[in-house]
Amino acid sequence: MEILIIALLIILNGVFSMSEIALVSSRRFTLESAANKGNKNARKALELAGNPNTFLSTIQLGITLIGILTGIFSGEKLTAEFIFYLNQIPFLAPYAHTLSVIFIVFIITYFSIVFGELIPKRIGLAFPESISMLVASPMNILSAITKPFIWLLAKSSELVLGVIGIREKQDGIITEEEIKSIIADSTSVGEIQEIEEDIVNRVFALGDRKAGELMTHRSELTFLDINDDIAEIKSKIEANPHTIYPIINKSPDILIGLVSVNDIFTSSFSGSNFDLNSIIEKPQYVQENMPAYKVLEKFKKNRIHMVIVVDEYGSIQGALSITDVVEELLGDMSTDVKVDDLEIIQRNDTSWLADGQYPYYEFINYFGIRDEKDPEGFTTLGGLILENLHHYPVTGETIRWNKFDLEVVDMDGTRIDKIMITKVL
Repeated sequence: MEILIIALLIILNGVFSMSEIALVSSRRFTLESAANKGNKNARKALELAGNPNTFLSTIQLGITLIGILTGIFSGEKLTAEFIFYLNQIPFLAPYAHTLSVIFIVFIITYFSIVFGELIPKRIGLAFPESISMLVASPMNILSAITKPFIWLLAKSSELVLGVIGIREKQDGIITEEEIKSIIADSTSVGEIQEIEEDIVNRVFALGDRKAGELMTHRSELTFLDINDDIAEIKSKIEANPHTIYPIINKSPDILIGLVSVNDIFTSSFSGSNFDLNSIIEKPQYVQENMPAYKVLEKFKKNRIHMVIVVDEYGSIQGALSITDVVEELLGDMSTDVKVDDLEIIQRNDTSWLADGQYPYYEFINYFGIRDEKDPEGFTTLGGLILENLHHYPVTGETIRWNKFDLEVVDMDGTRIDKIMITKVL
């Protein structure tokens, strides 16, 4: 009879242990989703998770009482029975009491740990939300029954924690790094595709980017002059095909507007005299330090495809298209094969060759570099070198940055063309 009671107590201890680990490790958003669908047990589980003092005190009270009862039933009665059997063996008879106590303690401890702690906790970790919803109602009933004593325990705990300066962590808030970690773990086990993980990481990266970092610099833009005839315009379009072109009056500093290539060809084939002025659209401007996601909102709100990026003095710095933002989220979507596409080429296990105009954020993502401060005044790998050198480099100059040596191996005038990246071991 005593053995049956001890087995039931160990099982009950396991239920408490499983409930504790399940409620602690449950994902709040999963329970909230179930609760929003009308699951009453999920609501009760959320109430328990939102009041850890109550349910932890209830569980601890239950485990403590079970431990006391287990000690009572496994004490003198079982020990006495085991002493009786040992006394039948002459050479063990003098040590019967000591051996009986050691044996009973070992057996009860073993079964209590394996079946009362380890296995239930592993089950609780494997199915935290399901178990939390399953035990929520019984735990609520038990909490109500033991409420006065639980209140005393909870207040005592709060008082001691307050004295030593420990405050409860705000619940329900998941940080960006935690989301990335969850997605990375899900990707490693095949629940999420690698491309989905890449897109999510790019979404977070976009939140840290500014318009000036994504734009095409004015030196790389193809401008159409208001004074160009249709032949000159078509020649420029054929040499540098784009969907939208900025229109200037002799100087890039005198911007008149924007025009789409579709409007140009529609107007030129209309049969009437071609008039560039008639198809020009008024440009919209953004500051170079405007967050990228706000630029995206501007694209959606105004139904436009390109904005002009200006500095604090109103000088034109470049242009940013909706394609630039989309490519930041999805990667390069260009269908044109260009000789001078920006890239990083791995030479061996510790060195890479990169273009000087390779985007800084793409560079740190490529090498998995984290916790870097937002760059001030540069957006490219070449800009990183200039920021650290404080002068225009010559071929062969090297800086050491974040366990990498960055060596200038080729210059194009004052522009850094190629960089050798070497990992410092």
